[in-house]
Amino acid sequence: MSTPFRMHRARVETLVDGVFAIAMTILVLEVKVPDLVDQRSAEELLLALWHHGYVIAAYFFSFAMLAVFWVWHHRLAEKVRDIDLPLLVCIVVFLALVCFFPFAAALLGRYPLNLTALLVYVPLLGLIIFVQTMFYAIAIRRKLIDESVSTEAMLLAHQRNLRGCAIFMVASVPTLLRLDPFVALGGAVMGGLIFWRAKRLVCLRDKRINDTPTSSK
Repeated sequence: MSTPFRMHRARVETLVDGVFAIAMTILVLEVKVPDLVDQRSAEELLLALWHHGYVIAAYFFSFAMLAVFWVWHHRLAEKVRDIDLPLLVCIVVFLALVCFFPFAAALLGRYPLNLTALLVYVPLLGLIIFVQTMFYAIAIRRKLIDESVSTEAMLLAHQRNLRGCAIFMVASVPTLLRLDPFVALGGAVMGGLIFWRAKRLVCLRDKRINDTPTSSK
């Protein structure tokens, strides 16, 4: 019989760290030093920096989002015992989206009021959140969570992932409204359904906690 595919978690996490380091560094390349007619004019420089304000804001916001995604991924990955092929596929897709993030950030910085720029940036955020959530859900389904992680902690992490998806869906409604009211309604309904699923996980976790003392007697 063939040996099941397994990859050491340390190797995968090294790749993740490298990709994030490069993506977070590339973000700043879109922030250009302005050219001035009068190089000694403070007012002209201030106006030029103000003109690039959206690009600078997009840089800092995108850097913060990548930092959040990096921390989030490692907090989930440290709960996973082994990396099999489906989990590796999730990680590769996740990294591909992270590599695309600097382009989306540059697009949003240059054209912050353009609907197309928003429809590149916002769905990209959603895909990253969705893939992270799927990564952990697949690990649970395939029983690859480390034995040291309690069932309550496992359910809590999954609940937080679902709640993050729901919050994103609700927060993206204003952008979806610019596209189509029915699409925005669909996004709001999807967010509500995911919130409901997360609430059910809370009830399941509380039930397990309440049943633990009884079963141990």
